[in-house]
Amino acid sequence: MSKYSIKDLEKITGVKAHTIRIWERRYGIIQPERSKTNIRSYSDSDLRKLLNISMLNSSGIKISHLAKLSSIDLEAKILELSRSNKSIGFHIEKLTLATINFNEELFESILSKCVLESGMESTITEVLFPFFERIGVLWQVGSISPAQEHFISNLIRQKLFASIDSLSGKSVQGASKVLIYLKEDELHEVGILFYNYILRRNGFSTLYLGQDLPFKDLVSAVNDYNPNYIISSFISPINPEDINAYLLNMEKSFKDIDLLITGLQLKQDGVEVPDSIKLITSPQKFKELLHLK
Repeated sequence: MSKYSIKDLEKITGVKAHTIRIWERRYGIIQPERSKTNIRSYSDSDLRKLLNISMLNSSGIKISHLAKLSSIDLEAKILELSRSNKSIGFHIEKLTLATINFNEELFESILSKCVLESGMESTITEVLFPFFERIGVLWQVGSISPAQEHFISNLIRQKLFASIDSLSGKSVQGASKVLIYLKEDELHEVGILFYNYILRRNGFSTLYLGQDLPFKDLVSAVNDYNPNYIISSFISPINPEDINAYLLNMEKSFKDIDLLITGLQLKQDGVEVPDSIKLITSPQKFKELLHLK
């Protein structure tokens, strides 16, 4: 059983710590354990209950009414709401709950609903990207475990691989060639898998080399494949000096190729991206750089 601080609950649920304290005191919604120094700690069941209450409260149900419902009643209300609610924020909350509970069935149901309503591309850009950014922040501050982050990452990866496989053999003759990879010690591939999907869907020819690729092997692949574009991402922790050195090496090694990069680590102070390397700051920016509609 995990233990959460009130700050953890605030980060995960979006409910302010001050509000959580009021709900505890006035309605007895959750009852934290207290240490000898009077520090609150919360259980998995407390977190699940607060997530459910937060979602229902956001949908317009008064907290005074929710406080009277059992956990079973709250879950029934959530299921009822999920059948009619198309809010992106609601879907992200449910995916967060699926992550915390290792609930693959819930993940599948929410994702299938989103894809059916909006299509795969819109689901990825409008739901999964914001959700995954949230999960990344929660993981960095320790509010979810590496196991929970890996669980949901692998489910999303499986969906993306399946979508990419469905587009095999559909590249347009004479289309631009794109090499996609992650450098050594970089394992976070959800973002570049999405870009691979978009490129395949638009008829590009792509070579996906995946995670943890040594630079010498990248050079060899570039020489064999002769791509028009190279795409990579920097998510795993790395200091600015090492990023700068790596980007300069890319610029020097691939002078006649359009280089596109993305990732949270590029936002660090001290990172200097050469003018010849283009930054992917959003899915829309990616489409602009590749001249996609």
